[in-house]
Amino acid sequence: MPSRKRRPALRAVLTAAPLAALALGLLGAPPASAASVATWDKVAQCESSGDWSYYRAGHPYYGGLQFAKSTWDAFGGRQYAEYPHQATKEEQIRTAEKVLATQGEGAWPTCGPRAGLGSDHAAPYPSEPEAPQSNMAHLTSVGDLTGDGVTDIVAVETKTGDLYRYNGPGYVGMGGRTKLGYGWNGMSDLVAVGDQTGDGVADLLAVEATTGDLYRYAGPNYNGGSRVRVGTNWDSMAQVTGVGDQTGDGIPDVLAVERSTGDLYRYAGPNFTGGSARVKLGVAWNSMSALVGIGDLTGDGVAEILAVEKATGDLYRYSGPAYNGGSRVKLGSNWDAMSQVTGVGNVTGDAAPDLLAVETATGALYRYAGPLYNGGSRTQIGSGW
Repeated sequence: MPSRKRRPALRAVLTAAPLAALALGLLGAPPASAASVATWDKVAQCESSGDWSYYRAGHPYYGGLQFAKSTWDAFGGRQYAEYPHQATKEEQIRTAEKVLATQGEGAWPTCGPRAGLGSDHAAPYPSEPEAPQSNMAHLTSVGDLTGDGVTDIVAVETKTGDLYRYNGPGYVGMGGRTKLGYGWNGMSDLVAVGDQTGDGVADLLAVEATTGDLYRYAGPNYNGGSRVRVGTNWDSMAQVTGVGDQTGDGIPDVLAVERSTGDLYRYAGPNFTGGSARVKLGVAWNSMSALVGIGDLTGDGVAEILAVEKATGDLYRYSGPAYNGGSRVKLGSNWDAMSQVTGVGNVTGDAAPDLLAVETATGALYRYAGPLYNGGSRTQIGSGW
């Protein structure tokens, strides 16, 4: 476990990364640096005892190389995963290479010099290409905002942090999109939760990365002036998704997975607080990804969720309101090739909700027709996502 002595120095260097990078850019960047995997292993052994999945609730540093979240975001780590400990060893090293090239081994003031980080100039993965950089992130269905009877989506442009609305059913860019706001690269886990404010427009929940606070944004513009803080410590949760009203109070609820335990919880609206407002539904949900509420597929009046099993890439449907393993049905395979999965209601006119998903390798946007969501039902509707 990292020593207490090391923490203050590491905090000063890593969390200041965006400012430091700017200063270096003005003064002239140092020569690009690199280090072998063996040297990065030494840094990780010093920083986290070699635990590349290092995570502790309330601890502000993540992964084998102990990234601060702000540094991970500033150097492009979110192209791989929302948090460093969720990324692979290679992805953490690739991101660390960018920090090293900008700040040198001093970004790890104790462990960098100790491991010889500044004197090893071997490329860690010379023949391996970088993972593709997504152009858009946090695709989220927000219902019909334009009054045309078709569900719209919002998404964050990764290079600018701007939030855009895309109109269905085509969800095309440029002429078909409308800019709603900026600074959204500081938010994560976007999820629509229906109309919480009584204005007839779906609201949006999002977690502020730097604080872990949960905010509700009123539509249809979802700007900062409309936001209200409704919870804290939500950086301890992942895979947040809306599932409609599960408790019979007329207010949509959300599901989320606790990072440290993998337990699945249901949070009751409109405040989505912990304590008695949350109910544990299951365990081992950190083995699943891409959770998405999809509406009622089985005709029992309760919304189902879809999720991808990380080990196999298989897509499963879970029936509510318990969403346990006994209720799951396998729908498809190779869904680990897809990302940013979101439901968009019935776009194809067949009475079953549809899905949108981005093919990670190509950036192509696909629509999948329900209720099976298999490859034969998919239609490419966009590119460059």
